[in-house]
Formats: sequence, C-alpha cells, structure tokens
Amino acid sequence: MAYVPHEKLSVGWAEDGKSLALSLPWMSMEIDVTEEDTPWISDALNLLHTSSSHSNVQKFIHQLKDYPLFYIQPRSLEEFQRKDLQACPELTVDSSTPERLISTFGCEIAEELKESALPAWTWEREKILSKSRIHGTDLYDPISLITYLICYRLEWESTTWSGQDGFGQFLERLLRRNEDQFFKAIGWVAKQSWGVTSEFGKCMEPALTHFKKGKELIHHFIYGEEGHHKFMEQVFKDIDLNKEDFPVSEGTKWLLRAHKRAATISPLAFSAMINLFEAAFYEGQDPISRVIELSSKPYAAQGYDLHYKINQEHRHCDMPVRLGSYLAPQSYSHVMLTLGLFELTLNFLDNIEKDLAKKFELH
Repeated sequence: MAYVPHEKLSVGWAEDGKSLALSLPWMSMEIDVTEEDTPWISDALNLLHTSSSHSNVQKFIHQLKDYPLFYIQPRSLEEFQRKDLQACPELTVDSSTPERLISTFGCEIAEELKESALPAWTWEREKILSKSRIHGTDLYDPISLITYLICYRLEWESTTWSGQDGFGQFLERLLRRNEDQFFKAIGWVAKQSWGVTSEFGKCMEPALTHFKKGKELIHHFIYGEEGHHKFMEQVFKDIDLNKEDFPVSEGTKWLLRAHKRAATISPLAFSAMINLFEAAFYEGQDPISRVIELSSKPYAAQGYDLHYKINQEHRHCDMPVRLGSYLAPQSYSHVMLTLGLFELTLNFLDNIEKDLAKKFELH
C-alpha cells in the first residue's frame, strides 16, 4: 500500500537546518533530523506533494505513520483478488439526506436529536469519494476511505467549537469561577464516558456474526475494552459524586445505538465508526485529565490517565484501519452511509458539549 500525504500537510526546515516543522490544521510537531538523514529527507520534502510514490516520500511518511497526516492510495481491483475478504452486503439505507438516513437506518433516536439534526449534508462528499474510488470502477477502497475520513474529521473539528478546545477552555473557566460546579461538569462528562465504556462491547457483539472475516480481531478488541467503565467509577469516587445523579445524554445513546446497528448491516460503517470512540492519535495526556489536574483534586485525573494509557499502549486508534483491511471493495451505498453517520454523529456530539456550557451559563 502507498501513502499519500494529506493535501494540507506542510513541512519545512527550521532556521538551523537541523529540525523540521510539520503542521496540519489539527496538529503540529517538530522533528529532529540527523546530518546523515538530511539528504534523503530534503529530497522527500521536494517531492512530497508532486511525486508521493517516490521511495523517499514513502520512507518519510512511513516513519510518521503513527500520526494522521496521510491516507492510503486506493488499490487496484487486482490487488483485492484472491484474498479472503468480507463481501460488501446489500444495503437499503437511503443516505441522500440526514432525514432520510435517520428514517431508513433502523436505529432508535430521541425526538430532541431529530429536531437538532442537520437539514442537509455539508461535507465535501465528492472530494472524499475521489480519494478512495478504485480506478476504472464505481467501487471504493475501504482503507483509503477510512484513512482519509479520519483526516477529514480532524480538519472539520479544527473549525468547530469543541475541536478548537472550546470545551477544555470552558472547563478551565468554570474551574476558576466555581470549583463545585466544575466537578459537577466533570461528573456529567464522566457519566458519558461511563455509559460508552459500559456498553461499547455489547454494541460490537453483532459484528461477531455479521463481520466474520474480522471476528478474531473484534473479539480481541471487545476483550480489551472489558472493565474500562471502572476507571470512570474511580473518577466519581475521587470527586465524591454519585454517578446515578447524572444522565447518559441522548447523543451518547445515539452513538452507541448507531454503532450497534452498523455492526449488523455495514462492516465498513462499523469499522470506521470506531474512530468516533477512540482518539485519532495520542498526545502526551488525556485532555480531560489535564484540566482535572488544575483543580484541588488532581488525583481524580487518575481514572482518565489509566484509561488513556491502556488505549495508547494498545494503539486502539489503529483499529478502524486494521478492520478495514478485512473488507472487499465497497459500494457507493456503504460509503455514503459511513459518511452520513460520521457527519450526523459528530454534529450531535459537538452540540452536546455546547449544551453543557449553556447549562452552566458560560459561552
């Protein structure tokens, strides 16, 4: 498989000529370069966006493959042949509009979410499709779609309130103003995490039947997620609050129900949606943990830290692509369902955080 640098990836030399500055709308980093590596890296940077198939470009991206700054070039149809892959099942969901997707998807949804749903799709669908379309066909490479979609999600989030750390800034302001209210907000956040970690394995179970080619990996993933809700229960104990005093929001319930439904009808949507539960890449610390450590109960961050560390060590962010490798070329209907679920759900989740800020009268 060949790496394609994201079109907005920018890499340049620092003034000393010994390090690189890499940036994307959703991340930036500095990379030290040895004198020995300077020649081939310079060659790679000159060819980065014009000849991505060049060996030095591929070598450069490969060394940064743990970060979401590339997507996989669509493979040829021949590359899928003679492989034991999950067939693309027939799908009857109409993803032409948000309303039609909701009404034909077959998943329970609260009326308040229906009322807040997008009136029309806003993402650049043709652009996303073009990055994953298999040449000479009307089929799509599942790995190309998933890798580009993860980057597209990050770019979209970089323009939203929550993606610009609006939620983290809200929590810090609340902490400075009223710590008791801050801990109640953390209790609400922890209840969402508790709800997800309690039910995530159950929502994945239908895939053991309907995504048989990925069964072993799915089973391993479910096993690896067992007991993670206990980390959130420790958070409640440390902040001295009762988790039963906080609700699981309708948006969180939709996320879980939609993933369970996708596990039954679309291995592609099921695989891709795992990205909505996991970090796209791992930074030094969980963002919620960072804010809790600023409070008078910094030890309450431990539950988040332990959960984050386990996911980081086991590279759970790679699971969507690993599952995608078991999939045959995908039809337009499955790709459109996947795009629709991403855009719809991310908007729901963004609104959840905004509503919490309004509840505490901080805008």
